[in-house]
Amino acid sequence: MTAAVVTELVKPYITSYAEEELPLPLAFERADGVTRLTYRDALPQEWLFQVLWARCGTARTGRIQWKLVHTLRQRRCMIHGLCRVCGQPAADPDTGRISWVLPATVAADFRSPWPTAHPPTCKAHVTESLAACPYLRRQAPLVCTAGDYTPIGVLANVYGQDDGGRVVETRHQTPVALGDLPLLRRAVATQLIVRVTDLQRAPS
Repeated sequence: MTAAVVTELVKPYITSYAEEELPLPLAFERADGVTRLTYRDALPQEWLFQVLWARCGTARTGRIQWKLVHTLRQRRCMIHGLCRVCGQPAADPDTGRISWVLPATVAADFRSPWPTAHPPTCKAHVTESLAACPYLRRQAPLVCTAGDYTPIGVLANVYGQDDGGRVVETRHQTPVALGDLPLLRRAVATQLIVRVTDLQRAPS
């Protein structure tokens, strides 16, 4: 997950809190003729994009974990175009274009779609986003705007079973395409990946 260290009192919307961690009672089951990963007490809404999602609380209270991304809030930002810092819409109300902080390498060809697990950042919170995320700073970030975005995959932990039938992790935080159903059925998604398109350099 994304590493983050703050230099001022900023609590990004997507950052996780220790008290929000929940156990994952994982098991494999047969459903619709295929074997898939599930929770022993799973609810239908815990699947989206045909993959099981990591459970977590939503209180946003207690000890903040600067190095961890909250799964459900990150996914919400990616689906609805919300700012990673404040959780509000990141689109310009006049143009409809969405503000995004991306690695500077995207400038080599703005015409190409760009995959990312980093949610948008509204114009008002670009500074806070860079202060809270050293990963973005190391990537020589570029503030862009995007005309559109599409979910294309997830970051996920992939599981199998050992000789005793116990569920064991086989891959950690690996990207899985939404079309890779065999792998999605063995995964617990932690972050949504989108492809941003129609990129432009943001006005300075």
